[in-house]
Amino acid sequence: MSKHNNVMSLDFHRDYPNVVSGKGIYMYKQDGTEIVDGASGPVLVSLGHGIEEIADAMREQAVKLAFAHRDDCVTPELEESCRLLAEASGGDLDKIFQVCGGSEATEMAMKMARKYHIQKGTPGKYKIIARWQSYHGISNGALSLSGFAKRKAGYEPYMIEMGHIQPAYPYRPWVDCDPKDYAKVVAQALETEILAQGPETVAAFIAEPVVGMALCACPAPEGYFEEIRRICDKYDVLLILDEVMCGCGRTGEHFYAYKHFNVKPDIVTMGKAISGGYFPLAAVAISEKVYKGMEMNGGNFPPGYSWSGNPLGAAVNIAVMKYLKEHDLLNNCAKMGEYLKSEMEKKILPHPTVGEIRGKGLMVGAELVKNKETKECFPLSDGYAGQVQDEALVNNNIIIEASQGCNKGQSGDGIVISPAFIVTKEDIDMIVDKVDKALTAVEKRNGF
Repeated sequence: MSKHNNVMSLDFHRDYPNVVSGKGIYMYKQDGTEIVDGASGPVLVSLGHGIEEIADAMREQAVKLAFAHRDDCVTPELEESCRLLAEASGGDLDKIFQVCGGSEATEMAMKMARKYHIQKGTPGKYKIIARWQSYHGISNGALSLSGFAKRKAGYEPYMIEMGHIQPAYPYRPWVDCDPKDYAKVVAQALETEILAQGPETVAAFIAEPVVGMALCACPAPEGYFEEIRRICDKYDVLLILDEVMCGCGRTGEHFYAYKHFNVKPDIVTMGKAISGGYFPLAAVAISEKVYKGMEMNGGNFPPGYSWSGNPLGAAVNIAVMKYLKEHDLLNNCAKMGEYLKSEMEKKILPHPTVGEIRGKGLMVGAELVKNKETKECFPLSDGYAGQVQDEALVNNNIIIEASQGCNKGQSGDGIVISPAFIVTKEDIDMIVDKVDKALTAVEKRNGF
């Protein structure tokens, strides 16, 4: 594909491969060249490409009823999809509001938190605290929450001022304390920020259970979210968990990632894998407590988008949920995730520019460093993660995700490997081998 056609690409100076088909974890160029999708798109194509059951469900629904506006009516497909998403929480989440993308889901969660406090008689609560080194979406509201400085650069005039606290980032802790106390100490930063902002003004706290691109697949340390939950309850602050990237089975064993962390959220956002990558779909799930709070004093919730809750998206989600269950993919994700992480630790961690391997399920990251002993980062200007990403694609025919700015937004590189849930051990061996070759080539060019 030429960069001079009519497609406005993300990088104006890069030629992108023109892919015409896909099957499983592979995509194919017009000349038949095979590309390994080691990133599942942007951690999105959870079932793999070319799943006929999903395509059949889309066609069947499109022929029957392609669209019905949520302001006017409800469809059986929307009811069933919401039932399945609520059921997957084991009773933690009660109502589901479907939208079209993760950024929309974040915006809806913000509005729900605000509505909750207005209706229950605490209208002074409007602020939402997030974490530095976070990413919650590309719309202005969602980007205001995000602490990922590189993503916000240049758009700050459009941003709303929000409070931020340090991330739960054991590899580069922002506080000096005994490692066994780290989770509790870093969580207590939330209480400090609530008090600084004024408890009467704080509506919610938002965080990813496993931080995606902002920290290259960094799970919360054990005990962190229990302390966060305690603090939120103490100050009547809602806990919003962003599972747009890490949810819908990506972490393995459970559909919801928060299940790994012994915490019950008030609101959960999800997207990407919710449709297996087959339809633009996302959702916000809320607890009974939040729904009843919003319902107080004759409350309702009119905000939404034209495409919200459409039957075509719902039908795709139903097919995805069915496929996950019939093929036992949550368990496969857990097993293959363990294998991927162990193989990355065995073959990728020994590289001179790899500081840590981390992740949960089939979302495994490698932090790239200039010096393993000191954890010194490459300058952002080196674009080291981008070099690895380009080498992987151009010379090894594999797509991986690259990220910069994990060290307080000023430096820090990483890559994330996140293949589809259908991946096998043989696939993982091949993926790790290609990443190994790409890293070796880039290291050689950079004098390692």
